[in-house]
Order: sequence, then structure tokens, then C-alpha cells
Amino acid sequence: MDRLLQLYGPWGEHPDHPVDGWKAEVANDDTRLGYWAWVASRADDAQDQVTPRPN
Repeated sequence: MDRLLQLYGPWGEHPDHPVDGWKAEVANDDTRLGYWAWVASRADDAQDQVTPRPN
């Protein structure tokens, strides 16, 4: 998460995870994470779902 803050700043936005998406999840009570923690968790989830390509 610290790396995200260094890259985009505290008021920035990650290009793959828009603030509006986070706001919608907060409004629906689907998350209680802050924006950058939410981005980090989504990035971790996406990385876990990557399947290796066969050689």
C-alpha cells in the first residue's frame, strides 16, 4: 500500500480501480477499507486469480 501512495499520492486514483467503484462498495456496505487499502486488496485478489499459461 505504501508503494501505491508513493506512485499516486493520497488523493490520486489507481487507473484500474476507480474511486467511484470504491465509493459504491462503501455505500453498499461491501467494504470498510479505506481507498488505498481497498485497491491493494483488489490487486492481491487479481494476482491470486492469475493462472499460469502452459508452455
